[in-house]
Amino acid sequence: MKNQGHEKELKKSPADAAISGLLDKVKIIARGPHGELFSRVVDTFLDMSEPEYFSPEDLADIQEGLDDLGQGRYLTLEENRQGKRL
Repeated sequence: MKNQGHEKELKKSPADAAISGLLDKVKIIARGPHGELFSRVVDTFLDMSEPEYFSPEDLADIQEGLDDLGQGRYLTLEENRQGKRL
């Protein structure tokens, strides 16, 4: 018999849902073939993420890089080593 009226309905806020989705993605990457590298990148980012570490210009550059990646504007490491430029 169910506890009628005593069950709490668990609702996620949009922020909680976004965090949950992000954590699911992180788990997939961490368990994948590049998990160790990903872990080191996250550790490095965490070490560097003091509130004053990233200037507004730094954050704008990071966003621009993410936008470039999203649009397919990037070089592989090998292409970079060969001297290719965007």
